[in-house]
Amino acid sequence: MHFLSHYYVELPNDNPLFVTALAIPDLCANFSKIYNSVIKKSVLTVKRLEPIQQGIEAHFAADKRFHQSAFFNEYLDLLLQAFIHGGLNRERLRLSVIAHLGIELLIDRQIVIQEPEICTTYYRLIHKADQIMLSEYFDILLLEAAKKNFLARFNSFKQRQFIMLFIELHYLVFGLDRMYATVTGTGFTEDEKGRIQLALGNIDARIRYSWKEILKV
Repeated sequence: MHFLSHYYVELPNDNPLFVTALAIPDLCANFSKIYNSVIKKSVLTVKRLEPIQQGIEAHFAADKRFHQSAFFNEYLDLLLQAFIHGGLNRERLRLSVIAHLGIELLIDRQIVIQEPEICTTYYRLIHKADQIMLSEYFDILLLEAAKKNFLARFNSFKQRQFIMLFIELHYLVFGLDRMYATVTGTGFTEDEKGRIQLALGNIDARIRYSWKEILKV
């Protein structure tokens, strides 16, 4: 799941620390490893920081439900087939990774288009999150490197508000290119971007009517 989807499934929770914590695993590099090796084995004793812990746990729980759902896997296969039929090279690109990321971004796009106030509220809440308390959470767990990594990305993320641009499909492709390059070290050519956008557009037409059902997992 992507940022808005994580927030959407946790509504009506509007605690700024909780909502921000939902984004921590996607903004902090290698966070799954940190979560499994440190956070899951630690007992948080500072009550005021509990919303952060709860938000992180909610992120992983929602991802597990979502990625195991029949809806997600149905659309994942549809997009993968659209990529193949669209002439994308399976030898050069990891199409399953692109399809996985693409479905998640397409759902966020529909939230932006159909319920723009959700996106506006999301950014308002993460701007209200107390960064001193966020830093304290990492400090208690002795995660200094992770803290620096997260805060740098978080400040850029909330200032740029890039998700709002997903109303235009080519900006979604731009974001997908950046995400894929981060994961694999390989970016898309201009021809590949065009083919990917065409395939995403075909699936987007179906997701616009079913994204709420996809998130009911």
